[in-house]
Amino acid sequence: MTRATFGLELRLRARSVLLAGIGLMAVATLTGALFPAFGESLGKVELPEGVAELLGGGDFTTIAGWLDSEIVSVYGPLVVAGSAIAAAAATLAGEEERRILALVLAHPVSRTRLLLGKAAAIAVQVAALGVACWIGLLISVALAGGGIGPGRLAALAAHLAVLALAFGALALALGGVTGRRAVAAGGAAAVAVAMYLLNGLAPATADWLQYLTLFHYYEGHDPLRTGVDLSGLAVLAGVAAALLAVAATGFRGRDLRG
Repeated sequence: MTRATFGLELRLRARSVLLAGIGLMAVATLTGALFPAFGESLGKVELPEGVAELLGGGDFTTIAGWLDSEIVSVYGPLVVAGSAIAAAAATLAGEEERRILALVLAHPVSRTRLLLGKAAAIAVQVAALGVACWIGLLISVALAGGGIGPGRLAALAAHLAVLALAFGALALALGGVTGRRAVAAGGAAAVAVAMYLLNGLAPATADWLQYLTLFHYYEGHDPLRTGVDLSGLAVLAGVAAALLAVAATGFRGRDLRG
């Protein structure tokens, strides 16, 4: 039953993941193609410190700074983390609201196994988007004239995927505890936006506030320039695992609607 749940989740989300992946590659490709024309002329834009951090530093003189501003800080998290949140909200709370989940649980499968099967499917979808991001970045850098190796592009894609897993796990936890899709999707999205703003504005107020956001562990180590940050990935993965445990606990101990 767990394997069937896993396969069904993959089939249900395949189209949306495919479209998101194509969109991500297209935007990354366009970003790289535009760099030779706009990068040098824009130079380093002078922005207030907090605003500059929100836009990846505001440095357009290098391909790494250009990608930071266009893909790393904005579009990548929006697509990949947003897709994870949407899928996680739909898979538990969404099915409960549609009166499907109780029928599924009439089969001999525990709630925890069902949840883990769904979570595994979301993880595969996020991994697929991470690969799409990496391919798009490879094309982008090639069109821009090079400057970043495939390994560091893969490091960014890995950081982005694990960030998305953490926010997806948050949506699963909210859905598992409340059974409401709007709470799961809206709550996780609100936390993501709040953390994004806090991470960007913290340097202008109190630097230590960055450590309270998941975005710091995603991009604070600057994977495009320095590669994988194992400690940052460990924090993101630990948060995802803890939230998945909360989802399982809340889901097991609650009466389902319908």
